[in-house]
Amino acid sequence: MPEIAYRQTAIGDAAEIHQLLLRLALEIPLLVDTLEREEALYALVRNCARSGESWVACDMAGRIIGFVLVEPNERARHYAENEVLDLRYAGVAPEHRRQGVFARLIDRVLARMLPVTTRVSAHNRSGIAGHLEALGFHPASAPGGEQLLRRDPGTAG
Repeated sequence: MPEIAYRQTAIGDAAEIHQLLLRLALEIPLLVDTLEREEALYALVRNCARSGESWVACDMAGRIIGFVLVEPNERARHYAENEVLDLRYAGVAPEHRRQGVFARLIDRVLARMLPVTTRVSAHNRSGIAGHLEALGFHPASAPGGEQLLRRDPGTAG
């Protein structure tokens, strides 16, 4: 099995993460049919990379082969209380799947010991909801056919 390194994202990773996201767009699914939508996605990638909560997996050549884009949920916060992390997007290059990369990336996020939430589209074809449930996330309600998943600190995966 090739050696894989894990590290927090840096703003300089945004372009490479964006390219991998575009590669995975059909299975997530992402709507990037216009320049404006693609630019908005890139802005989100940059914000998540800047947040200090996101992680990447890199192969031996230093190429990004997986990522979790996470940012603090600012809606429910008040003076650093009620901190919750939002998992916005995650993915692993198809040729690097089934090696535990996704689980190791999620472990880095969970190490913060904060609740983590994510929304999964009803049209998602990656199977991410099942992977997250296997890692201890549990379903909650969400409008519009999306599936809301949450993992609280200290719950077993």
